[in-house]
Amino acid sequence: MKKSCLVALLLLLNSSCAYLHSTQIGEINSAAVKNGRKFELLISETGFNLEEAGAIARYATRGTQAANNFKFIQNTLALFQMGPKTGNPVFNEAYADVLVDMIKEKCPSGNMSGLMSVRESSKYPVVSGEIVKITGYCIEG
Repeated sequence: MKKSCLVALLLLLNSSCAYLHSTQIGEINSAAVKNGRKFELLISETGFNLEEAGAIARYATRGTQAANNFKFIQNTLALFQMGPKTGNPVFNEAYADVLVDMIKEKCPSGNMSGLMSVRESSKYPVVSGEIVKITGYCIEG
């Protein structure tokens, strides 16, 4: 019995999916694409799904007082987690705020074209990777 539960848990933990939540692209100047320097920025944060974690913990401890304790902990922590509605709540809500500074660092001239932003997540049981990717072309000078 324990071996089959362990195998099921390992299969569950090795499965994942990727979700595209949004993408935006700005005006594209063909001269910037041809003569500019392409840059790419990637930033991510870990998300956490309390409902999945609680369900796994309750299943592992079913029939014991610990199962009730996990439900109480899950409900209490849910009160403090906020985050994007398209993915799991993240630990640091402002993780993408540094992107403006990163873009300025990659293109100090501020003259850029073809900015594209992609927001996606990689979902695993209980945790997820919330990802923001920015690409663009910087025109020097």
